[in-house]
Amino acid sequence: MKNLKLAVVADLHHYSRTLGDTGGAYYRRSSTDQKCLAESGDITDAIFAEIAASDCDAVLIAGDLSNDGEKVSHAEIREKMARLAEKKPVYVVYATHDWCNSNDAARYEGEEVIHEGVPTMTPPELREYYRDYGPKDALSEYVCEIGASSYCVKVKEGFRILGINDDKNGKGCAGYTDEHFAWILGQIKEAKEAGDTVIAMQHHLIMPGISMLVNGGQIIADAGERADAMADAGLEYLFVGHSHMQRISSRISGNGNRLWQINLGSSSGYPAPWTMFTVDDTRAYVDVNYLREFTFDGEVRTDEYIKEHTLGVVKNIIENADKGEEALARQLRCYGLDWSKVGIPYPVVRKFAQHVKNDSIKQIAGYINALTFGKGIDKEAANLLDNVKLSNLVYTLFLNVFDGSVNKFAPDTPVYRVVTDAASLPRRFTKLFPIPALKSGKPAELFAKIEQTAKEVLWPSGPDNQHAILDRRK
Repeated sequence: MKNLKLAVVADLHHYSRTLGDTGGAYYRRSSTDQKCLAESGDITDAIFAEIAASDCDAVLIAGDLSNDGEKVSHAEIREKMARLAEKKPVYVVYATHDWCNSNDAARYEGEEVIHEGVPTMTPPELREYYRDYGPKDALSEYVCEIGASSYCVKVKEGFRILGINDDKNGKGCAGYTDEHFAWILGQIKEAKEAGDTVIAMQHHLIMPGISMLVNGGQIIADAGERADAMADAGLEYLFVGHSHMQRISSRISGNGNRLWQINLGSSSGYPAPWTMFTVDDTRAYVDVNYLREFTFDGEVRTDEYIKEHTLGVVKNIIENADKGEEALARQLRCYGLDWSKVGIPYPVVRKFAQHVKNDSIKQIAGYINALTFGKGIDKEAANLLDNVKLSNLVYTLFLNVFDGSVNKFAPDTPVYRVVTDAASLPRRFTKLFPIPALKSGKPAELFAKIEQTAKEVLWPSGPDNQHAILDRRK
């Protein structure tokens, strides 16, 4: 029986510390990011060491190698990849953060963010820079309109890797031009005719992971049509990154062919994952590994350090809202928000933050039920959560978005019943107060997406996002 073992990572977002890792400007940048910036290099070293020691046949890296396309960050991450490549073959695709699509490349000095004097790389330069990691050994390579490339390589007898650059579709969106897509389908069909299994990777999503509300803006153009065509051509497995959210999704084409999308979390942010993917003639196995510790500036840091950094994205707002109007305004500026334009009186925001931080779920449910004549939240379920603070639940669900719902809440649990009741309030409000403008069109779609998102984060509808067995086509 033929089999292939791949170690897969995405969104390394390597940040060179030579660009600054102290001062107010760096703090504001770092504290609003789910990823660890200064620590990214040491986290990658630790993950690469685990991969090098594993029994995988090869390594796939699905884009966003650098933080914002800085040449110095690329130089450092390529050195790390070169060391890993001494142990395992490495195949990469690069993405928008690797060529500074957003023009965010910067260095930080004290209170200043300085964009000038931070050289970046272009897609054609990246094609040559990472040529040793896929294109050099390719059976076929396609150069995209922006100068980046896609390639297909035979990684082992019976298996091929298809690395796809999906940054531009020729119409200003992520995706592929028609000519590029014809090449992609041709590679899949050619492999199938040769009896080879193709494992593909690209950076952007081809189907929503959690919901359109969360991931709708992270999907390539013409996603459904493209996914169905890939599936019908013979592709079964596609690895993606971009969202930083672990999630296994699938779509069945009109012809009955299933395409699995394995969305990878960011290796430089919580939960710092790398995935072992094993495929044989009958099944594929997905097993997510988590980095438990790494060394930073001579000190051992654990996975709790990474988790707390990610939680800081929401914790900092809640904490500063209770410290005074200026503290809140300062924190919101870190997120690029102007407090003066929020339009909500500070005392209201502060009171709300205090309730979120200090009150139990039962207490919050009581407030909601008082406003909805006892019909808002399941009272029995809420009563069972008197010792659970709302803030702790918010933090848990926030982490679930990134880790694929490690902490699941089944439909018969109090948490599931309370959260889904709360998520359904907008829709139920329109039944109590039949306002035509809210009962159809975009508002109705939004209300449905809110409910779907809550259910998916609490209790994922697909396979286990950490350990799954995916049957192959007959």
